[in-house]
Amino acid sequence: MEHDDNQYSELNEKEARRVKERRAYRLAERRRRTRRRRNIAITIAVLLIVAAVVLSPIGPLKGALYSKASDRSKTTVKAATTKASTPASAPVAQASTARSSVAHASPIPVEKASDTRPPTIAIVVDDTGNVTDKIPLWTAIDAPLSFAVMPYPPLSQELANKLFSAGYVIMLHTPTDNAPPNSFAGSGQLATGMSRETVFSTLDSDIAKVPNATGMNNHMGGRGCDQLDLMTYEVEWAKSKGLFVVDSNSSVHSKVTQACLALGLPKRLNEVFIDHQNEPEYIRGAMRELAGLARKNGTAIGICHWHRPNTATVVGEMINTLKAEGIHFAFARDITD
Repeated sequence: MEHDDNQYSELNEKEARRVKERRAYRLAERRRRTRRRRNIAITIAVLLIVAAVVLSPIGPLKGALYSKASDRSKTTVKAATTKASTPASAPVAQASTARSSVAHASPIPVEKASDTRPPTIAIVVDDTGNVTDKIPLWTAIDAPLSFAVMPYPPLSQELANKLFSAGYVIMLHTPTDNAPPNSFAGSGQLATGMSRETVFSTLDSDIAKVPNATGMNNHMGGRGCDQLDLMTYEVEWAKSKGLFVVDSNSSVHSKVTQACLALGLPKRLNEVFIDHQNEPEYIRGAMRELAGLARKNGTAIGICHWHRPNTATVVGEMINTLKAEGIHFAFARDITD
């Protein structure tokens, strides 16, 4: 009996060893498979990286892989040029010219710096559009001026484009009827009694004549600006186009600001006609008045005129003087008063 027990015990120990060995073998096998998979994954990743480098435009095969594409591109360009030289290929020549125009388009203008820190002044230059000889004087001024361009004078579009390219803001200077006997303010005029539809269509035609306009104010217009419904139509149109509006303050009863506030646009009101008289000392005094208002209220807006003899020179001089005294200058669109 004791002998049988010993045999049974030996069998159990052998079975236990076999179980332990099988477990150890399976564990070792799992580890080998894990290492094999990891090595395969690393090998694939390395091969992909090597292939990407070899096949890239900077790889050792760049000459063989990319020279053909380059040659095809050159061949295509040469063929298009050859076709363009024949009369039968006029459409191709036109397309080539169009692509060339796009490639050599003028760079986007860099706007003048607009500094809204108080005290700050905004200057609107009215009546732009009649003469070109003032361009060098105005563009010599390194300040954020806003030029209000009349829609129909023959030089308006040329001036608007040149001033925009020089970094200034362009506005539509809308003719608005005045009191008799000078009731006509210019072609494209808004007149008392106009319907909303007529105002909208008139302004659509006006702004088409002033490239790059982002704001508007009124030219003359003592009588028209006093009519609330006319100015409401005007401001409603401006709001629909995303334009800012400056009240030129052409009349003591102007309704432009009232219409702006009613329609949710901010108040931008001209406070000083800088060159109401054209003597240099008067202009200097008006600029000093603007500076005083800016120091008192934080901001101030003034209007001067494009064509008057002394305006550009003296305004430029005073801008430099006031900058040195701590006055800042901003575009009219960037401040309210």
